[in-house]
Amino acid sequence: MSDDAPDWTCSGCGRAVEETTPEKRTPCLHCGSLARTAHVTVTETVSVTTYLKTRAKHRDGGTKVLRDITEGDDYHRKTGKWNLMRRVIDRANNWYEEIFRDRDSGAIVHHTAEPLTEHKKPKPD
Repeated sequence: MSDDAPDWTCSGCGRAVEETTPEKRTPCLHCGSLARTAHVTVTETVSVTTYLKTRAKHRDGGTKVLRDITEGDDYHRKTGKWNLMRRVIDRANNWYEEIFRDRDSGAIVHHTAEPLTEHKKPKPD
């Protein structure tokens, strides 16, 4: 089947016919029907990404989140590429870690590992 134009069959008997335009249509040589069926194929490509965020709170209750883990696909606007990202914010152990890997090669694009108190430390004036 061609990607440019549909294949045509006679709607009466199902046999292949050469179709031009409705104005110049001739009856089917086998059954005499003027009805036609177009056979067209449409192909779509779908890409799936995942993104997971988990939060752990203190086991004795309370509302404070002690540990955040975020991982999955992350789109980088500057490069126009999808990366694999893993970010851990562990408040109980004062730890912050973030790793971005190239989705195709697995190479590390960015890595930060430091105490959480140092992560967003205000810059001196």
